[in-house]
Formats: sequence, C-alpha cells, structure tokens
Amino acid sequence: MSRPPRILLPHTVVMLTSRVQQGLPFVCTPLMELILWSALAVAQGLYPVKIVGFVVMGNHIHIIALVEDPTTIESFMERFKCETAHAINRLLGRRQVTVWCEGYDSPAILTSDDFVEKLAYVYANPVRAHRAASISEYQGVSSWGMFTSRQPVREVKRIRRTFLSPIATGNISTAVRLQETSLVERQATESLTFTLSPNAWTSAFPLQMTPERLNERVSRRVREIEAEMAAIRKKAGIPLPSEFEVSSQPIDIPYEPKKFGRRMWCICSDIPLRIAFISFIKNLREKARKVRLEWLRGNSAEPFSIGLFPPTQPMLVYILPAYFRRSLATV
Repeated sequence: MSRPPRILLPHTVVMLTSRVQQGLPFVCTPLMELILWSALAVAQGLYPVKIVGFVVMGNHIHIIALVEDPTTIESFMERFKCETAHAINRLLGRRQVTVWCEGYDSPAILTSDDFVEKLAYVYANPVRAHRAASISEYQGVSSWGMFTSRQPVREVKRIRRTFLSPIATGNISTAVRLQETSLVERQATESLTFTLSPNAWTSAFPLQMTPERLNERVSRRVREIEAEMAAIRKKAGIPLPSEFEVSSQPIDIPYEPKKFGRRMWCICSDIPLRIAFISFIKNLREKARKVRLEWLRGNSAEPFSIGLFPPTQPMLVYILPAYFRRSLATV
C-alpha cells in the first residue's frame, strides 16, 4: 500500500519526523553537537521555519513546527538533511552514500491537548529509549534547555563540510574526541543564530490557553513520563548507559530499525474532528487530481490546492525543428 502524500496546511502545527536508513550516526559527542546545531541554523537561516521544539536521537529527529509557508517547511527539511548527510559521509570517509530515508512524516496536530502530549512525547523521547533518566540529563542535541530557560536564541558556529575529515571509528577515548572537535572548532569563525519559537503554536490554537499554562502542562507531562519510565526500568531491570558509554559510542555502530510508523495526516484524539479533517483532506486531494488532469491537457493556468505539493508540470513538446528554435532565440 502506498503511503499518503505529504500535506502541509498553513496555520497548523505539525510534527516532523525523519529517520536515517541505517546506523546510529548522531552520537552524543561535542563534534556532533557542533554539526547538528550548525545544520539547524543553516537551514533556518535560509528557510525561516518557526520551530516550537525538537530532539535529535541516534537515528532520527523529531521537530514540532508551525506551518506558515508549506514550501518553507519542505526546503528546511531538505537543507537540514543535506547538511547532516554530507557531514556524516565526511566523518566516515565515504562519498555519495544515502544517509536519510526518503521524505519525512508531517501529521498536523489538531488540538491543544494533543499538542501538549506530542511536545511532551518529543522531549521525553530519550527517556523512553532508555538513554537518560531525564531529558535534562540527555547528552544529545535538543531544544529542552532553551525551552526551560526561556532563552529562545542560541549562537552557533557554522561548520562547513570542508572542515571535516574522516574520524577514528570504534571506541575512542574522550581526549581524542575533544581533539577532533578542537580541530574543527578552530576553523569555524562564522557565527549563526538559531531561534526557537516555543509559543508559535498560539497561531494554530488561539485563545485556548496561555503560553505559561501550556508550558507548565508540557513540563508536568514530561516529568510524569520520566516517572513512568523509571518504574518500568526498575521492574524490568533495564540499566541506563553511563555518561562515558554515551559519549564514547562509535559513529559507525551497525543498527537496523526494527519498526517504522505509518504516515498519518493528523494527530487528533477528538474523533469527530479527526474524521472531519480526513474528509477535508480527501476532498482537497480530489480537487488536486482534477487540476493535474487539466495540466495534462495543457491547461496550466489552474492553480494547485494550497497545502499539497504539485508534481512537475508536464513539458509541452516543441513542434518547431531545432533549427527554427535557434533562429527564433536570436531574434
């Protein structure tokens, strides 16, 4: 069964998720931290997406963002994945190897209650994966520190791919990791700014609750999940990795994902609202099919539905021979 097409509607909050094809390349090292923050800032600088919150895990990223211009979201994700893919390939000493799975998931979050739950889910992801007892102790890259400190702007260094060289793989000492980071950091003289927009959700859920109230609910839900996972670990005897084990994890560790989520159009616990939204999307797709048929007939004036990503318009065949086309071009 084919996956449903991506739909990004303006003035909605979406949960963006993308996964690498294999391995756990996003290790919790100072060098990877520089690379990830740089990739986020570069992508946001070119395509200004309002990011509400995010967490980078070993093989995937979760981002909750506000859709203003759907094409900006698309371009942001493409640039972030391109920046990180080039960096991973450079560190592993390889060329033109596909790092990320194609596309990304982007379901719309339709209610403020679902938004609270999903933002808390994103921040508690390292805890669910038994990588840390608390998101506050997670050594990877996330916006949690910016969210809790109420400091929405972070200055980061621009890490260009030319700064990177193949690194030693396997279990490497902390001293070697720091030396690798220092060599790259000395070349990075350009500064960039990454901006978090933790209250951008108010455009999608106006007048439903104050930002202070929502942030309080998110923090409380994160703590509840942390307590739940602590009880599970105790009962099942699941140990947490030490700080050294996390920071020394090899970038080339083999890993094949065991499960993949199915692409959804929306996240909504309100069943009637979910049914109505899906019906709206199906009608939108039907209109888009009709526009596509008009394009195939040569009528390219028909606009494509906002929120959907149109295929490339069919190229009309030139009837004039090449000689006459060249002659006309020089007139």
